[in-house]
Amino acid sequence: MIRQITNPRELRGLAILSQPDTIIQTGKNEWDVRSQSKDAYYQVIRTFPKDRKARMHDPPSWICTCPDHTTRNVICKHIHAVQLSLKIAGDVKEKSTPAHIEETEQKVACPACKSANVVKRGIRKNGYGTVQRYGCNECGYRFVIDKGFCRMKFSPKTITLTLDLYFKGLSQRKIADHLKQFENTSVAQPTILDWIKKYLKLLSQYSEKYKADVGNIWHCDETTVFIKKEGKKKYYEWIWNLMDSKTRYLLACQVTETRYVKDARKPLKRAKEVTDVKPDAIVTDGLPAYKEAIKAEFYGLNDRVQNPHVRLKDFETKPNNNILERLNGTFRERTKVMRSLDTEMAATEFVTGMQIYYNYIRPHQGIGGLTPAQMANIPINLMGNRWETMIGLASGK
Repeated sequence: MIRQITNPRELRGLAILSQPDTIIQTGKNEWDVRSQSKDAYYQVIRTFPKDRKARMHDPPSWICTCPDHTTRNVICKHIHAVQLSLKIAGDVKEKSTPAHIEETEQKVACPACKSANVVKRGIRKNGYGTVQRYGCNECGYRFVIDKGFCRMKFSPKTITLTLDLYFKGLSQRKIADHLKQFENTSVAQPTILDWIKKYLKLLSQYSEKYKADVGNIWHCDETTVFIKKEGKKKYYEWIWNLMDSKTRYLLACQVTETRYVKDARKPLKRAKEVTDVKPDAIVTDGLPAYKEAIKAEFYGLNDRVQNPHVRLKDFETKPNNNILERLNGTFRERTKVMRSLDTEMAATEFVTGMQIYYNYIRPHQGIGGLTPAQMANIPINLMGNRWETMIGLASGK
């Protein structure tokens, strides 16, 4: 289960963190934290055991100059505010190893009578290798399993290589040239786009089946995408990305024309649909729309946290939103070679594909080379050619 904040002092520490200019780092392990009751700062100090071996087992000690800590010797709200700040910044690393991911195999059933009483009946050779054939003991029908590439002119390797190169940032023209040089395969550029649309629709429906097991600190940011619009030379729309800090799982990608409160609510609403977690903190930049949007989507008058919004002063001061800025860079790697998107629907299809690629296909260095889907305990095992494996699983569901 994901830990939720219930300690009153920790909740007040979150309230301190949500206000600008309340925590100032004065040294490597020293901070000044603004008082909530008067115009003053309390000093918070973190100390580690001197013995190097003891540091591996014993947690650091915390000291604060406020009356609550000095008289009661408890972890006060000012210390909690610093600890939450470090957690958001990534300086305090949680143990976030993924749970056991079960092997997901496609169940074989007769496509004619839907019976599971089937047996293997030899193999069939085609231009791309051998395919296992099956026979139904109930109706006698013989068949092969459709792994998503049935009646396709080109091989699964060529199609999935195209998908991978596209989301790695290559243009359709460069993909066609790569296939011609290294695979001796001629593929027209419109065919590449048809494959992308077909398989993204299939994978999008499949990925919506699972709930992500994510942490309780999220990051949200927005970036622009250029849309071709009749009568306008330059027309931009906004891509909203909402990511979990612990697993790097991309919870939502939404496209809007503006950046008002109603627009900021869309990724938050989508995130509620893919996870059962109510976050303790949502880190954003200074866009004013976030404050009301977060409060409206997640918290009512009787909730223990009225607004978990942590609004950043800038991108240099910790805590910062750098993990989202890196994600936006991944998006720009793809969009800079596209020049523009033809329509708003194309933009929606694009962000859906990027979300699938980022969560399921692309290994992430920040989580030990795993994918965010693995860290979020999505129970599918994508090994080897991840595109081909996932398409095969999606086709059999």
